[in-house]
Amino acid sequence: MEQLKSIHLPIELVLNIITCSLPKPNVLLAPAHPITQLLVTFTLVCRETRKLATRYLYQHCIYLSSQERLSSLLLTIPSRPALRNISALYLAPFGHTIDDQPVAIWVRELFNYTCHTLKRLIIDMPLRSLYPEDDHLGVRDILRQGFLRLENLEEFVSVRDEIFLSLEHDGTEPQFWRNFPKLKRLALYNPDINPEFWEDVAAVTQLECLVLTRADGLHSRDGSNFKTEYFRHCDRPLKVLLVNTDSDQIRSGNMRRERWDDIDPTKKMLIMTYNIPLLFEDDNPIEVCQVYVKTGAEYGTIWNWDGEVIQHRPKFIQQRSSGA
Repeated sequence: MEQLKSIHLPIELVLNIITCSLPKPNVLLAPAHPITQLLVTFTLVCRETRKLATRYLYQHCIYLSSQERLSSLLLTIPSRPALRNISALYLAPFGHTIDDQPVAIWVRELFNYTCHTLKRLIIDMPLRSLYPEDDHLGVRDILRQGFLRLENLEEFVSVRDEIFLSLEHDGTEPQFWRNFPKLKRLALYNPDINPEFWEDVAAVTQLECLVLTRADGLHSRDGSNFKTEYFRHCDRPLKVLLVNTDSDQIRSGNMRRERWDDIDPTKKMLIMTYNIPLLFEDDNPIEVCQVYVKTGAEYGTIWNWDGEVIQHRPKFIQQRSSGA
């Protein structure tokens, strides 16, 4: 039987196959994802496919989910200067605690390399696992030095906490994310919502969207009045998304909404609740929320989530509460 001859496709067609395989521009892919594996395969085909596939790997697949992956990337950067131009990455190099000085130094080194181009960052770090008074190796300060280099960051997601990098534990320091002047989108886990929080939010002058997962201080009768506190310091539009499981979610009737019509008559601040489903009775709400937010951040969809809008109080309720 006559052997089949190999079919050689034009290189332009092969390159087009690579391009058509790509996800949306704002998607980060894990190493095991089929598209990541496909791009890695194309780096082994020929010089032309390697060049294109490598560029897309740098754009979509910088997924540092272990200290080994972080260390490997740092060792590769000197021989591949293009890695200094990373614009987006997922970073989770620690285990259950950040009390690991070598890894903290690697994180600082990574940010020193990429600070000029990095615009999108997702971190999954247990920053609250080490409090300032227990930090005998200066790990928190090392991490702070690295994060402070991120002068061009536009999108920041912290899966596990509110980016707790304070050097004091008394909560008197401004929120650390105030240090990012170009920040447009910010997602935090379990922040404490108080008047000082909104002052910090107002200080981030480019901020457009704020996602707060399982935030504290919402259910208290003395809780923060979002619009009163925010518009006390600025007059910019802002989308606020409150993410939680349905059973723990804040209801509009429990939220302070006094004078919203006077404070924000054109509704520049849009506040919505977004409920994450618990599929099984033994699901851990904390873990479910964190995984859900992490996935939404990786796929870039989190900023477009829409939920139930927290409306201004009806006028007759406002008049009754004011004694009219």
